[in-house]
Amino acid sequence: MESRRDKHHLFPGSARAALAAVWGLVCLGVVAAPALLAHSCGVAGSMGYLLFSRVCHQVPERSFLVFGYPLAVCHRCSGIYAGMLLGCFVVIDSISRSGRTRRVWVLGAVLVLAFDALAPMAGLWTNTPFTRFFSGLLFGTIASSLVVRGLTELAQDASWRSLFMRFPQSKGDTL
Repeated sequence: MESRRDKHHLFPGSARAALAAVWGLVCLGVVAAPALLAHSCGVAGSMGYLLFSRVCHQVPERSFLVFGYPLAVCHRCSGIYAGMLLGCFVVIDSISRSGRTRRVWVLGAVLVLAFDALAPMAGLWTNTPFTRFFSGLLFGTIASSLVVRGLTELAQDASWRSLFMRFPQSKGDTL
């Protein structure tokens, strides 16, 4: 007889919860850096900025201010990270229909992001903190929705889980 543990080793919601925790911590880190500086924790705040400097240009004029200090990332990166967190909670049914539909959604989000980033260089558009943030938010939400979907499908796929079920476990062992 197959136990409930064997049949449902990983639950679909676990991928969503794990990603939400990760992106929640990233968003917290973005805000923590200026908050720490504002509250006289210079070393810790500087470490936060240093950590995010690997992924963002951190131009102060292109960052939201918190406690009088710029966030650890720019407007667009703030939107992407917030979107990645939001995408863990938003279910976009049309994304899961087919591979082609998924590609259209991603391409649409990338085009909006690229237009907002590149059109000012051609003199076609003047972006603002609002457009930078929301183009990032759109991209992050769609990307996260796809990652959640992919991880959920991976968690439900029995082929890789069967590798772990081959090894006998004692009653006290847990995965």
